[in-house]
Amino acid sequence: MSFTPHEIALLKSSRLFAGLEESERFNDILNRPENRLQVPEDCCFLERGTRSPGLYILVHGSVEIFFCNAEGEEKVLHFIKSGETLAEETVSDQKAINYWARSLTPTVMLRIPPAEVLAWMDESWPFAQRFLELVSERICLLYADVVTFYSKTAVQRLACYLICGFETSRLTLKDSLSLAIPVPKKNLASRLSISQTHLSRALRDLTERGLITQEGNRLQVKDVEQLAGYVCPHGCDL
Repeated sequence: MSFTPHEIALLKSSRLFAGLEESERFNDILNRPENRLQVPEDCCFLERGTRSPGLYILVHGSVEIFFCNAEGEEKVLHFIKSGETLAEETVSDQKAINYWARSLTPTVMLRIPPAEVLAWMDESWPFAQRFLELVSERICLLYADVVTFYSKTAVQRLACYLICGFETSRLTLKDSLSLAIPVPKKNLASRLSISQTHLSRALRDLTERGLITQEGNRLQVKDVEQLAGYVCPHGCDL
């Protein structure tokens, strides 16, 4: 099945492609039906150990990447949202991925084979620069996770994630913030490396302090500056 016009529009507005000139290679990749991957909810479409799976760009839907230990316990590493990329670290060196990827909702993705990504980078510096920026951001995110898990309480981890863990590039400290949490609370707790009990307490703590309000799976941050100041009173330390 080919991409729909709406899906193509979403791809063109994604982090990787937004603002780039449309190219023959881009159109050629889109026109190959095998590059469109559609998976149902709760589908593990990438397994640990898979070599050179290619670059995945989420058109719409949401995905979690997770690790599973010898006892079968899962640890959520990251949530991938529409417009974001997955498995970019395996493109250049044919490494096997070290995690599993599972859809949280019905999801459509564009998969670009590694050879296509490398050829595109060779012929287009703007594309190569954008790709390297995304890889750099992922590395910075990993460092931030380590610092957060080492130095912050459950309440602070949750607040950090509410402010920085969503697409808030246009956010200013004077804004309010309305977020639909697209994942089950147990998955969010795993992502923050806390228990579900600690997550519930953290949500209650922020609610009682008047920093957030809750309605179903939607959270409202009335004053982003106040919430940020509660977590990092001397400014963001990540």
